[in-house]
Amino acid sequence: MAISKEDIKCVRKLSGELDTDQDRSMFEVNLLLDDNLRERYQDYKLLWECYPKASLPLRKEHFAKRVLKEISQEPKPKIILFSTKIKALVTVAAAVLIGFGVLLFTQNDESRYTNHIIAQNGERKQVMLPDGSRVIVNANSELKYPEVFTDTGRDVWMEGEVYFEVVKNAQQPFTVNTNGLEVQVLGTKFNVNTKGLAKTVSLESGKVQVTLEDSGDKIQLRPNEELSWNKETGEVVKRNFDVSKTTAWKDNILLLHNITLEEALLPINEFYGIEFMVSDSLVAHKKINAAFEDQDLDQFIKTLEFIADVKIAKIASKKFSIAPNDEK
Repeated sequence: MAISKEDIKCVRKLSGELDTDQDRSMFEVNLLLDDNLRERYQDYKLLWECYPKASLPLRKEHFAKRVLKEISQEPKPKIILFSTKIKALVTVAAAVLIGFGVLLFTQNDESRYTNHIIAQNGERKQVMLPDGSRVIVNANSELKYPEVFTDTGRDVWMEGEVYFEVVKNAQQPFTVNTNGLEVQVLGTKFNVNTKGLAKTVSLESGKVQVTLEDSGDKIQLRPNEELSWNKETGEVVKRNFDVSKTTAWKDNILLLHNITLEEALLPINEFYGIEFMVSDSLVAHKKINAAFEDQDLDQFIKTLEFIADVKIAKIASKKFSIAPNDEK
């Protein structure tokens, strides 16, 4: 049976033998875009799981090379559609796998996260996880988690900003996976923010260990400590932080701490899910130092007009202008 180049890539991906990080990244992108390729990958993954022969003495790296060699000797490769020829593929692949031993690989993360929570602009969503842990997802953020946690661990994935109150269970460590970071805990309260270049993990109580994906460095945090990591520069900073300020958003508080009105536009727009605009430079550079607690949009506008001495007008659906107050 002939096996295509795409099939070879699937086997190489499972064996960890793709040549460079760029090759692996491109293959993962192709998995997202190419339904046929993703189907092949899932089928190969299934075969790896269905033919365990851990007792065979052959080492993993030898097995991978021999499988690739066996595939490369096939003449005139052509595409095999698994939906129509899966039975033939199982027969051949089973022979190869049983002959050369089993290759261990990491389970595809996407397949285990059956629940996907997305908080849009102006939204904050509270979620109870299967173990009873409470999670709050901030605006423009998302959370993925399984229907049921495994006996060995509790894994979730997030992007954006999420606050966690994790139920303690020493037999089931809790792991937060995100782009470039992994946070491991037993039971604790902490905030993870991956928005922008600097990604932060802020610990309110308990104890966490943060693993940096690029370097493998493991850094432990204690209460009121925060880790900030800039993925572009590689800079890592560990510092104390103000819990009430960092986690104010989860209590429906918009905190604008000593910043210009221009700088405040992003958090304001995200918090209320609308667009405020400033065209006047004097207004843009006015300093704001305020906390808006449980205020709806109308209340917020009235309060902001008062404390900043500005005039706010609606110019379109969900769009407002902030201008100087001419009523002197």
